[in-house]
Amino acid sequence: MLFSSAFKFAHEAYVLTPEQVSIDKDVFGPNIFESLSDANNLYLFIFITLAAPVLLGLFFFLRSTSFFQRLGRWLDKSTRFVPDIIRVAFGASLILSAANNSVFGPELPLSDFPAPGLLELTMYVAGISLLFGAFIRFFGWLMIIFWGVVFVSEGWYMLSYINYLGEAIAVVLLSNQIYSVDRLRTKWQNKKPLKSVYEQYSIPVSRILFGASLLYAAVSVKFLNPAVSLDVVYRYNLTDYFPLDPMFIVLGAALTEAGIAVLYMLGFLRRFISVIFLTFLTLSVMYFGEDVWPHLLLVAFGVGIFLHKPDIWSLDSRLDFKKLTKKLPSSK
Repeated sequence: MLFSSAFKFAHEAYVLTPEQVSIDKDVFGPNIFESLSDANNLYLFIFITLAAPVLLGLFFFLRSTSFFQRLGRWLDKSTRFVPDIIRVAFGASLILSAANNSVFGPELPLSDFPAPGLLELTMYVAGISLLFGAFIRFFGWLMIIFWGVVFVSEGWYMLSYINYLGEAIAVVLLSNQIYSVDRLRTKWQNKKPLKSVYEQYSIPVSRILFGASLLYAAVSVKFLNPAVSLDVVYRYNLTDYFPLDPMFIVLGAALTEAGIAVLYMLGFLRRFISVIFLTFLTLSVMYFGEDVWPHLLLVAFGVGIFLHKPDIWSLDSRLDFKKLTKKLPSSK
């Protein structure tokens, strides 16, 4: 069914049992913004709200300093390897999903889908081919269709995994990658690598859909169904590390995730944001003892965006602190 009624929770499902998630999603949870009715929470919220743009402004300024300019140019040299890094992680993620009898995440068991054997075989074959870079464009198109088939079954929940669609589109747009069987075959045949006018959109598309997947997860769970996230706070004693109102912790996590997602989609301060994202993701996996395989593509995207130079749709490619300050009227 296109609009499946079986609502799931991607990231929370990694740390709670299906039975716990099922119970929590039926609970009418309070609005997380109700936590701001407490004066202490409200003051802290105002402080963080004011501090966040100041912190981003500091990052923006640091980006213009000679040290970070040199570091950025050095990291830009890794740009050509990024498509291969993400493609390999994409292929490995598909293989591991199939090995764990799941589609993209543990909350989507293969047994819930029609023709699970065919889906499993498709993920194995596509994963192995993409891992080694063989027939990249063909298997990229195949995974676009595959994602569409899963979307028809699971409905809008698949926006949680729209980063997989983004990567499938990306490998179609930039199919002839450096470390791939396709590139070797081209060399053996003494042919020039095929180039497309659409190659420049490969990374921007995958980056924007990656951010969209993070934003959907934050909104659909923490904002609209906070009872599940509250259960995580209580069960894992997060108040021992964050001595705050549990509902306020959920609000903070929701706003942080949404903020990271939006900045990724805008392509603003990508490298600073990637460091923050990868740090939180690593700490989460370690603390909750989560399986690594569902996070593999997330890590690869974070690393890839960190290493890649500003793409054509990113604000980072259009904003330059030194040029902006030169345009300001002189105080003299």
